[in-house]
Amino acid sequence: MKKINKVILYTLLLGIFACSEEDLDLYPKTAITEGNFYQTEEQFILAVNDAYRQMERAYRAGGIADIYGELRSDNTYIEFIGGSSNSAEMISNFNIPTNDLDTENAWQDSYNSIFICNDILNRLENTAVEFSSQELEERLSAEVRFVRALIYFNMVRVWGDIPLPLEPLSPEEGYEYLREDSEVVYEQIISDLRYAKENLPESYTGNNIGRVTQYGATAVLAKVYLSRGNESGAEAELKEIIDSGMYSLDADDNGVVNAQDYLHLFHPDTKNSKSSILEIQYLEGQNAVNSNHQQEYTPYQWSFHLPGINETFRGGGRNTPTQDLVDEFEPADSIRQITSVYPGYVNLESGEFVDYPFTMKFFDPNWRYAGHNFEIIRYADILLMYAEVTGDPTYLNMVRARVGLPGFGEPGYPAEYTSLERAIEHERRVELAFEFHRFFDLVRTGRALEVMGAKGYNINQDKLHFPIPQRAIDVNPDLSQNAGF
Repeated sequence: MKKINKVILYTLLLGIFACSEEDLDLYPKTAITEGNFYQTEEQFILAVNDAYRQMERAYRAGGIADIYGELRSDNTYIEFIGGSSNSAEMISNFNIPTNDLDTENAWQDSYNSIFICNDILNRLENTAVEFSSQELEERLSAEVRFVRALIYFNMVRVWGDIPLPLEPLSPEEGYEYLREDSEVVYEQIISDLRYAKENLPESYTGNNIGRVTQYGATAVLAKVYLSRGNESGAEAELKEIIDSGMYSLDADDNGVVNAQDYLHLFHPDTKNSKSSILEIQYLEGQNAVNSNHQQEYTPYQWSFHLPGINETFRGGGRNTPTQDLVDEFEPADSIRQITSVYPGYVNLESGEFVDYPFTMKFFDPNWRYAGHNFEIIRYADILLMYAEVTGDPTYLNMVRARVGLPGFGEPGYPAEYTSLERAIEHERRVELAFEFHRFFDLVRTGRALEVMGAKGYNINQDKLHFPIPQRAIDVNPDLSQNAGF
């Protein structure tokens, strides 16, 4: 994955597309400029690799998918957190002001990423470079279109109607782009994903493993259709993935599907297994593109240490598991529970147990420079969505059988989940905890107000979306605000 992790610098738009100086300093400065770049096929490949970095920005701890899909849900809360901002607590408690820092950063990062994707696509469409094959040129365009579609998909679910620039803009031109109806945004997302699906390969070899495949585009397209209530469209896309034979619950590829396959998914060395359809690529070690999930999701206490490791460090304190999530696991579901929610740690000085749960899904003993990949869409997710659109519990039961649990409709299945819909909701929560699906799922199925309200959260219809950042409205007063803010 060395190729995908190379990055280049861009001149970034200000205004609603702005990013901070800190963001610019994350990557090494070079002598490359827009004037002397995009002159060769290799340079275009490097530029497309930087599009993959935009996926990392969206799915890192504290990114848009995290703060809406996980922090916003009943899976997590904030016990203690570093820094002077209380933004994470306000997001978790449905009390977000329009000048909230985390949601503003998510907006700016997203539009900065969109600008980068649009710039690459514009240069691909207007280049005089002769590529070694038309297939490669189309593939590069498809990869960038996929990234753009994925970012817009997150944005439209989080903010509703949003500006929809499809070309690189100057700050002055940005004023012309006001909020577009969400249906128009979804049409563009679907168009980009269809292009990606038609022009991406089924798989890769060598250093290209980890790039998005046609099935990655198909999986996101299925989620888009589900979000729009198009179950027949989603069913067709999901069936393609299942029928391809490319993916399996046998994550370790040893010919046997069992609980070890679930554990294998979250081993720090596991990369792009048969159970993973789309994932963010990280590398461990200093001066590499590291994952920040474990660091941010561990207790904000100086005495904290990872299991089996005596070196202490203070985590970020984000996404502490709720007791409600712990109670959702069935007594026999011990493997998934201990992976999703580890109960705490022993203070090495006092010998006392500290009751402070955290997730082990991102465990990496090299905690300073973690290289654990992040799986955006797993095969279990595909099977659970397929059970949802077909009404066939077979696919739900496949996920449960892997960890030795009775299936829906079988003796021993929890009596409280009396319908297939509730059974799937339960399974998605325990299977995909801390993978940024929960609140997206509750909103998509129309269950967010009922579920969260019954648990005491201060939620109403207006709070299903984030506010448009006040800074964006200050820059362009013609931007409208979401209802309720």
